[in-house]
Amino acid sequence: MKHLIPIDIIEKAALAEDYFRIDYQEDKGMVSYSDGQTRINIYLTTMTVATCLNHPKKGKTQLFRKGVNLKMLKEIFEYTRKHTGKGYIKKKV
Repeated sequence: MKHLIPIDIIEKAALAEDYFRIDYQEDKGMVSYSDGQTRINIYLTTMTVATCLNHPKKGKTQLFRKGVNLKMLKEIFEYTRKHTGKGYIKKKV
């Protein structure tokens, strides 16, 4: 399975913002990180990034961004609610 960004590079970006790895599913090509409040799922073959958080106004939400590059990934780790114009929101109904 080809990863668009090597996992060791992703790991460094996560650790720089105090995120720790909580899951790695090699068969699905997904790695997950958390800072204790927010979960970030990264799909390594498509570089789709999902942030799962408790939004102050909207409650529990998931924000998906497609085709994320390393620069954008670092920005997402810095500010998980960052909008990229490349994704969609999935919220509880």
